[in-house]
Amino acid sequence: MSRAVLAAVQLTNDTAFASRFEECRRLCEACGIEVAGEIVQKSRSLDPKTAFRQGKIEELANMTKALEADCVIFGSQLSIAASARLSAACGVPVKDRTALILDIFSLRARSAQAKMQVELARLEYAMPALIRDVDEAETHQRGGSAVNRGAGETRAAGLRRKYQNRITELKKRLASIEKRDHQASNHRNKSGLKRAALAGYTNAGKSSLLNSIMKHTGSQAGTAEEKDMLFATLDTSIRRIDYDSHAFYLYDTVGFVSDLPHGLVEAFRSTLSAVTDADLIIEVIDGSDPEWQTHVRVTEDTLNQIGAGDIEVLRVFNKIDLCDHSEFAQAMCVSCRTGEGIEELTEEIIARLYPEEITIHCLIPYERMAMIRNNLSLRINILESYEDGMMTEISGERVRALPFMKYQMEETDYEYRMGQIKQ
Repeated sequence: MSRAVLAAVQLTNDTAFASRFEECRRLCEACGIEVAGEIVQKSRSLDPKTAFRQGKIEELANMTKALEADCVIFGSQLSIAASARLSAACGVPVKDRTALILDIFSLRARSAQAKMQVELARLEYAMPALIRDVDEAETHQRGGSAVNRGAGETRAAGLRRKYQNRITELKKRLASIEKRDHQASNHRNKSGLKRAALAGYTNAGKSSLLNSIMKHTGSQAGTAEEKDMLFATLDTSIRRIDYDSHAFYLYDTVGFVSDLPHGLVEAFRSTLSAVTDADLIIEVIDGSDPEWQTHVRVTEDTLNQIGAGDIEVLRVFNKIDLCDHSEFAQAMCVSCRTGEGIEELTEEIIARLYPEEITIHCLIPYERMAMIRNNLSLRINILESYEDGMMTEISGERVRALPFMKYQMEETDYEYRMGQIKQ
């Protein structure tokens, strides 16, 4: 196990610093790195050149040497130049939070798709630094200047082409896998079964919840891997759940984290399509975590980022055996450890995916007739035309019929008009 010094800048009035710093400790643990020491500088701003001020850099370098640390992990994102300067001062590699997350993803990737996604994200993250290093090295060797760098510029351009070619190749291969997965998804669509996706902050217990639902419903499919560790799941798991004369597909997806690198979100977009294609998103929240509200904001921001912001969400507070969950009394609460709430959750999922159908009678104004033309998921029967609108009978899922509720007729008015029609 490698040893590291965990460093960070705590900005004035940053009330969430403690939780983010603790999360960095857990990221180190997930990457198999022992945190040998910690150093924090309190400041009004982050020095753009080195993050730390000069005195703190010297303290960091001394600590790194005294603790025989192999690297320095910086708790926030660093520029390429700042990382290089800190590394030169400390004599060991300096990784920021993004690089650490990429290392974790590399360790966790199992499928060919996940490995390619991680490689793509790593190349797009590291390529600028690699090209800069080659460019600067060649400039020193050949005495080039900003105007005329000699052969060094050609070598840097060649390296850029090499990495761009690899990035292009990876994107093509991932697109091919995405096309294959889309075909498989279409095949599942033909079954008529709805799809629910487990989503949420990393280590909220999504895989545990998948296994608990499978156990409760008697599913014979293999269980998903469970670990009390950040980013234990990278590859999407799919299980068919059969319960109470209904069936649906349940997807377990990669967890989210605050300030998740944009390149990583983009690289894993095909994996996250399990969320964007779902009929229902089950947002799993660790109710025992004091920062659960922050995690909810991160999850919802990420869902919007990947284009899943308009899909129905069912919030589920997990790990209620570890906390006083009275504040979640109005929400769905479960404990995967004790099994509490799993039956109620499964029934709620079924109710959301296959809601009871209703039939309502509406008088729809003529200027709102586009509602009928644009709605193909309901059964709509036009009964009669009047000066004030079109009388219709609308049948289908309650959630689909909600927009028409505002035009629902009083029962006495409907019966009177139907009586007039029959005459």
